[in-house]
Amino acid sequence: MYRFYFYVVKLTLIANILIGQTSKFTVAVLDFEPRGITELEAATLTDRFTSELNNTDIMRLVERGMMAEILNEQGFQQSGCTSDECAVEVGALLGVQKMISGSVGLIGDTYTIDVKMVSIETGATEETRSVTYIGKVDGLVTEMELLAWDMMEKDPPEELLEKQRLGAEAFLAQQTKPKTRNGAMLRSLILPGFGQLYSGKIISSISFLGLEVAFIGMALNSQSSFNSLQSDQQGLISLYNSATSDEDIENYVDQLIKIDGDLQAANDQLKLFSSTAIGLWTLNVLHAFLTGPRKDDSVSSMPIYLVYDPKIKQTQLKWSFNF
Repeated sequence: MYRFYFYVVKLTLIANILIGQTSKFTVAVLDFEPRGITELEAATLTDRFTSELNNTDIMRLVERGMMAEILNEQGFQQSGCTSDECAVEVGALLGVQKMISGSVGLIGDTYTIDVKMVSIETGATEETRSVTYIGKVDGLVTEMELLAWDMMEKDPPEELLEKQRLGAEAFLAQQTKPKTRNGAMLRSLILPGFGQLYSGKIISSISFLGLEVAFIGMALNSQSSFNSLQSDQQGLISLYNSATSDEDIENYVDQLIKIDGDLQAANDQLKLFSSTAIGLWTLNVLHAFLTGPRKDDSVSSMPIYLVYDPKIKQTQLKWSFNF
């Protein structure tokens, strides 16, 4: 089944070439020869080169997995295939118009990349490129990506050029969305201390969250006590209403007076802890904004501002958030 499938693919590629159904030429890429680097590193760099080559949208690229399967079907070993004659032989087996091969070498701290594109029809080398690179290996990956565009004689994306200029690590850091004071404020609005954690202020984050949990816990405890006292009060009122002796009535009145005082105290505690929790939450939001990440201290970075509406001829308060 697989054998039949790959022959169909091969015949389709040949048919497209012969009858001119597409203006794009067909290409396959051989594994780059490692010189001073491991075969795994060379294979990884070849993959990155091939992926970026496909992004140029200049040619029809034979997928590397399919290419390996077809060659295996033919009993052809790709390793050691470095000459133009070998590249032409592989290209003929695959039914493509051009083959790209190359090598990646390391001498000291210097990487060298040599790439060539061979015509299967004539056996002649049509394009050659050589690149010398000194630096970290992540920068070598960028050079391989740029080389793919250069081989197709097409300008690379500005993003790729910027990546080369800054270096891969700095480029990725630049792509990361910067933190803002508005982002810190919104996070603290959702959960106390979350905005401070977002800003890297661990102690403030733990303090706000801990205090908020404590006051909310005390407010809930006061609410529970208040509900329990109310239940006791209702029971005593029922006993008071059904009492007949003066002694019992007097006793229930004393208990009701005491419970009424306890209810008032529990209600005062509930109000105190609830208002404190609300105030602390508000303070936490303001603290997150005022101490959060910022590019500058300008007023323009405030999320709240005044604007004049010409339709109603009034100044209005507006706000915007950058999460």
